Amino acid sequence: MRKSWMNFFGIVGLTLALGCGKQPVRSAAEFERDTSGRIVESNSESSPIFDATASDPDSDAPAFDGLTEPVGVDSAEPVPKPPQFVIPGQPDPPTTSKEAVPRDSRSEETMAAESAISDGASAISGGTSAATIRRSGATREQRGFSPERVYFATNREPVHSVAAAKDPDLYFGGDCGDVVYGTCEVSIPYRRAPGSLPEPSILRLEFSQDPEKHVVLMEIALLPNADFWKQLRAAVDASPDKRLLLFIHGYSATFRDSARRTAQMAYDMNYQGPSLFFSWPAGAESESFSEKANYLKDLRRAEESDEDLITVLAGISRYSGARRIHLVAHSMGNFVLTEALKTIDDRRTRGTIQEPLFDQVALAAPDLDAKEFVERTGERLLPFSRRFTVYASEHDKALRLSRAVNGYEPLGFLNEYSRIGAKKRLFDLVDVSQLTTGWFDSGHIYYGDMPEMISEFDFVFRGVKAASLQRGLGETPPIFRLSRRN
Repeated sequence: MRKSWMNFFGIVGLTLALGCGKQPVRSAAEFERDTSGRIVESNSESSPIFDATASDPDSDAPAFDGLTEPVGVDSAEPVPKPPQFVIPGQPDPPTTSKEAVPRDSRSEETMAAESAISDGASAISGGTSAATIRRSGATREQRGFSPERVYFATNREPVHSVAAAKDPDLYFGGDCGDVVYGTCEVSIPYRRAPGSLPEPSILRLEFSQDPEKHVVLMEIALLPNADFWKQLRAAVDASPDKRLLLFIHGYSATFRDSARRTAQMAYDMNYQGPSLFFSWPAGAESESFSEKANYLKDLRRAEESDEDLITVLAGISRYSGARRIHLVAHSMGNFVLTEALKTIDDRRTRGTIQEPLFDQVALAAPDLDAKEFVERTGERLLPFSRRFTVYASEHDKALRLSRAVNGYEPLGFLNEYSRIGAKKRLFDLVDVSQLTTGWFDSGHIYYGDMPEMISEFDFVFRGVKAASLQRGLGETPPIFRLSRRN
């Protein structure tokens, strides 16, 4: 809560000093529904771009055939070149027991995919070298905490300093660089309330991070691209239904923030599959408070990151083997996501069917122009997921300020446009206003802080519909309401 309040004050101070920024608007294709309810382009009624029956999750067919690689720069195919694979210079790093898969138990499909990755790697040079940045003084002993392993993709530029080379918290900065991949180890203390991210407190006379008491980024392991995709695919294959969780953080979030939050959410949900986060340059531990809280700087970085997210999505679709991809995007991370998906849609050959990339997408406190999303963007995004869920609040102080800065109604700040979008069935709309705990709560970080949201995500990712009694949502059409549980 302390961090949330600091973020809020940072937004207030910096945005008042810097003025306001506008998010760019891209042109949208025209869509309409045919007699069966499918979405089609208005001048191509015979070619639906989304069919609820087109991608059966229980089918043996590959789940993401719709995302293909273009031949050249001017190609109309939906995605750019995939990540550049390299020949691994070292054997695969040892995996944890949660991720390990005996070779003789792997499917033929998995081994064939690994062979294809290696074949592609043998033809291309360059890429990321293996490297490990482990916290100074951290041991391999696991006492009082669980070491949660999460995967990452980031376009952050590493900080080139002696301190950063020895401290995972400082390793990635706030500038844009090349996309690199790897894993993180994060400590989750056994004695910790669900949803919490405990840190050292001077009030408790705590002056250093202790993995038995705090959620600590213990290690960053940079992997050559081929090694990364092999490890991720092995973890996906080991999950019950080949699932994968992808998290995209929002404004003023460092690499450390996003690693800790991803591990915490996956652990609290007991998510049965690997978790991956995409970290774009939205602040760094090495920056001053005013730099971290610079809203307009983060907005520029978000605009620069959509192509890199497309690269990551292309890699996931080709090499992860995931049949069910669950996505959580928070705040300005929703802007990065929607811009990436609109770009993919722009490059799609007209008349071709867009297979769903995601099973479930949760848009938490989306910092998006609600009117633009409901009238234009929402219809374009529908084919990319089997269901979108928007979480909005009347008490989100950060989005209230975003409304003043940007001059539009944010989608995550409950308003008439979000209600219209729910009526048009662009998304399920869940009112989370009651999750705000008090005046000192920014009302913006509920997606990870509140145990009710952890349970809610678990239900959503298991495919439980909003109207189901299992989710326990209050219903006032077209809005569902999530209440605090005492």
